[in-house]
Amino acid sequence: MKKVALVSTLALILTACGGGSDNSSDNGNSGDNGNGGPVTAPAAIKGTIDSVNTAQKKVVVNGYSYDVADVVYGDTKLKINDLQANMMVQIDGTQRVAGVQVELEPTIAGQVSAINVTTFVVNGMTLNFTLTPDMDIEVNDWVMVSSLPTADAGYKVLSVVKFDIETEYPGLANNYEVEGRLSGLDESARSFKLGAAVTVDYSGTEDHNIEGVLANGQWVEVEGTMTGSTLEATSVEVEDYKDLANDTEVEGIVTWVDAQQSAFELNYQGRFVINEHTKFEDGLKKDLKQGALVEVTSVKQGAQQVATEVEFDDDNSTGDDNANGNIGSWKEFEAEGFATSVNAIDKSFVITTKGKAMTIYVDAKTQFEDRLQFDTIDQQRIEVEGVVINGQNIAREIEADDND
Repeated sequence: MKKVALVSTLALILTACGGGSDNSSDNGNSGDNGNGGPVTAPAAIKGTIDSVNTAQKKVVVNGYSYDVADVVYGDTKLKINDLQANMMVQIDGTQRVAGVQVELEPTIAGQVSAINVTTFVVNGMTLNFTLTPDMDIEVNDWVMVSSLPTADAGYKVLSVVKFDIETEYPGLANNYEVEGRLSGLDESARSFKLGAAVTVDYSGTEDHNIEGVLANGQWVEVEGTMTGSTLEATSVEVEDYKDLANDTEVEGIVTWVDAQQSAFELNYQGRFVINEHTKFEDGLKKDLKQGALVEVTSVKQGAQQVATEVEFDDDNSTGDDNANGNIGSWKEFEAEGFATSVNAIDKSFVITTKGKAMTIYVDAKTQFEDRLQFDTIDQQRIEVEGVVINGQNIAREIEADDND
């Protein structure tokens, strides 16, 4: 698995070797088993590009080499030359004779409106990332931004890639996209917030163009047009891992781990269960912490997504690197006591422990145990585990406290 800081070096090595662990004996859909032999790539993969070999039409994603047949973004067909290291992509299905289809999955797509020394603005959001001269990106250029989530539900930018919308891809000119954690949902006004700066207005969106149930805490993908700092949505899709095919590998940041290390959340999007059969590579179970960069392979068991393998990044990064100014501090909390001041409007309640009152919020990712529900916790003695996002205590698990 790659480290962002070493991508340039890794790309040079992979290119020199003809693309990852690819060799004349494999089928263009392989990796390395650590002993120099090829291994079969996952059934599907969601991750970032390690390297691209345009001459051989190969791409390496999460250490696996694929022959490329097509590159697409939505309904737009692109070229393999458009692929760059650190772009977020998705590859579904097994290797075809002609190769796989690589689908670009940027976090943000739109026009750059301002550039400063270490920041730039796109779709009304100021992102911490230095656009170097060799990237040849200027104001009004249309770009795709790939990123990972941060502790404050912001964006750790991995790559910014420019696309020519004047002559090569004019169909992208009015396409705007933002993914992020939904907050501030106002169902009457049909609006919500993404990240810290973007207001989404979905009042003009037909119900059939809203996929999933909107709720605070959901990770959503919004497409539409920009009016100032407001994204006028044409479609909204809830992104989670409930429909992952068995043996799909997903790359991302651990955004929560329960106290027993029996479950964890990835990319604010979905929960994976850990059992006695879960394998850990390049690290141990105890290394599974908030902010860790991992690749997770899983299978569906009932309503649960069970992790069969968790592979840690080489440097076991916790994501608490403030060098670029865009990573917050990952925080979790535990609390126990009687739930009081239950507020059905903002889905919050108060627990007072050791004389200190703590306001706790419930969102779409909160899981209730012991037959508890939000409507029944008032005056109940409960135990809560959760995460801190933008100064708010967000519950992840709520269960009955048997300690009388």
